[in-house]
Amino acid sequence: MKRIIFDVPRWHAYLHRDARGLEIAKERDAPARKFEDELFDRIYSGETESLPESQQDKNLREWATAVHVACEQLPAFARLASECRGDSVAAGAAVEELMAELQPQLPQEQDRRPPETIRRGITRACERASAAVDELRETIEGLTGTGMTGTAWRPGTGTATGGQLPAGSIRALAARLRSDARLRQIALLAGRFKRIAAAKRRQKVKHGADELADIELGADLGRLLPSELVKLATRPHRALLLKDLLERKAMQYQLIGNEPLGKGPLVVLLDKSGSMEGPRDIWATAVALALLEEAQRARRVYALIGFDYHVKHEAVVRPGEPLPEEALFTACAGGTEIAVALARGLELIRGNSGPLKKADIVLITDGGSDTSSAARLRDDAAALRVTILGFGIGVEREWLTPWCDTVQVVHDLAKLSDTSADSLFAA
Repeated sequence: MKRIIFDVPRWHAYLHRDARGLEIAKERDAPARKFEDELFDRIYSGETESLPESQQDKNLREWATAVHVACEQLPAFARLASECRGDSVAAGAAVEELMAELQPQLPQEQDRRPPETIRRGITRACERASAAVDELRETIEGLTGTGMTGTAWRPGTGTATGGQLPAGSIRALAARLRSDARLRQIALLAGRFKRIAAAKRRQKVKHGADELADIELGADLGRLLPSELVKLATRPHRALLLKDLLERKAMQYQLIGNEPLGKGPLVVLLDKSGSMEGPRDIWATAVALALLEEAQRARRVYALIGFDYHVKHEAVVRPGEPLPEEALFTACAGGTEIAVALARGLELIRGNSGPLKKADIVLITDGGSDTSSAARLRDDAAALRVTILGFGIGVEREWLTPWCDTVQVVHDLAKLSDTSADSLFAA
């Protein structure tokens, strides 16, 4: 497709416009749009095809050539292109940042000279573009769990397990993130919390192989059969055993580990009262998303209950199912009534938990409420073998103690303390 000095494949022009939510490319596009297609092609594919000189834009040819040559000579541009290669969403975000710098420098038709500051401008733009790409990927990771089993955004349905999203879904999500600051903040925090959870998982001692299954050939001294160990008693047989060990042909026990079944339900009680509006709600929702991924990994039923003085929204997610999008956008208003939310959470557990299975309730709130029913509800929880973990946002610990087995108080919403992370993810 003829642009300014390059012939851009129509498919790449389509991917560029689709990634940025622009109109489909046309032959009569404005010069700036044509140049954006060229930039995208260079960043996305790394290969360009020059137009015959007679077909190049006479008015912008000199300027466009100077910009492209400057890009070729800048390590910052090479790094940016490497980061975005084959990723249309990232390449589109990079083009937006680059054009924010280059747009004021687009020459008029009568001015064919490239600006002297073009190299410095491109370097600055590449740095900003690289940061924008990193943030975009981090926010998408917060909602998709890129490359691993976790939460994945499905336009129109919400989040689900499934790892890497289809390209079309990622582009739709990227467009949504650009226009929704709250969702972007939630996703950024959720991504950070998921990385904390992953670090906590790596610190755990893995369940070992401890069940005798069969006999096999190998070289594990700790699993050798008695008939092999007895060979150590005499020199000729000892040499034979050493030979078998070197060739991994010694007879040994085969051990397997039993993967534990999923635990009982995980129920998150999310305070949606008026006082939660703003950063507190964003932080709490991000924690809820991180916990959803942990539940999916452990094959646990997950429930999210948004409440104020009554249950405002309820979603039950079984392993592999999506979380409805509405669960992330329940409005904050009204007062706080913990008893109503806790009673409903226990009711859900009764309906989903088998005998002797552990269940957990996580209460996230910035307020307190009448505790007259707290003792009764705690007794009900104990009978169901339910653990209640409370997260108070800027409140006194005593406000939640009547309701919870363990209480953590959060004051800094910019991070998750080690103690809080241990309570959430390292149990």
